[in-house]
Amino acid sequence: MPKVETSILINAPVNKIFDTMVEPMGIPKWAPISSVSNIKGNAGEVGSSADYAISLFGAKLKQTMTVLEVDKPYKIVYEMAGGFSGKWTYTLKTEDKGVRVHTEVHYIVRYGLIGRIADKFLIVRMHQKKTEAFATGLKAFCEL
Repeated sequence: MPKVETSILINAPVNKIFDTMVEPMGIPKWAPISSVSNIKGNAGEVGSSADYAISLFGAKLKQTMTVLEVDKPYKIVYEMAGGFSGKWTYTLKTEDKGVRVHTEVHYIVRYGLIGRIADKFLIVRMHQKKTEAFATGLKAFCEL
């Protein structure tokens, strides 16, 4: 399963960062998400989920993110379903100068050989850019 990763240091309390990351309605304020709908359960709790609309090459994709695992405020794992399937794992670690937020996205490439070729030249870059946009947006928002 292909993966992309980012790591960023954020100068904010770990609880603020975690709570910002898991609140579905607030995510479009700092992430490249155009809308949120179908919120189920309590934010940041196992089994909770929400649908997110993202723009990709001018087309809107719907992704459902469901919380699989939580160790508040240090780790949360989401299952991703919809246009792309896989897992997003956020790990937060307190350091001297702030909180290190490490994001790891494992995703499933469909469509056999064509999908693997597209992944090598396009999909992996798209996932990397989105993951980096999430990290820099979260940093900017939490350091306000």
